[in-house]
Amino acid sequence: MLKTYPAIFHTEEDGYSVTFPAFNGGTQGDSLEEAMEEAKDFLSSIIAYYIDEDLTLPDAPDIRAIILADTNDFVTLVQANSMPYIRGNKTIRKNVTIPEWLAKKAEKEQINFSETLTEALYKKFG
Repeated sequence: MLKTYPAIFHTEEDGYSVTFPAFNGGTQGDSLEEAMEEAKDFLSSIIAYYIDEDLTLPDAPDIRAIILADTNDFVTLVQANSMPYIRGNKTIRKNVTIPEWLAKKAEKEQINFSETLTEALYKKFG
């Protein structure tokens, strides 16, 4: 599940610290590249936590509305994939019932039923 949130990168004497206005907490890195990697990891794990605990994810703030406290700071969007971090993320078998005509049409088009159901459920639950 890909999600994107703005992050504020703060220039420090020994690298960068990163905060996410939508979440409490953040991370840091000795270089900009390391800080970007750590930001993705932090965001992935915090989103997974929200999903695991059945909490509502906060809306991503408008990147243009974020006011920086220091001229050395900057804001950028960070995109993260929380799927590897979610507990109970193994696949399970589910039997479903659909109309026969729909099954025939899908089979003719070589539709992957598991993939289609998974995508529909992701869309339904965000």
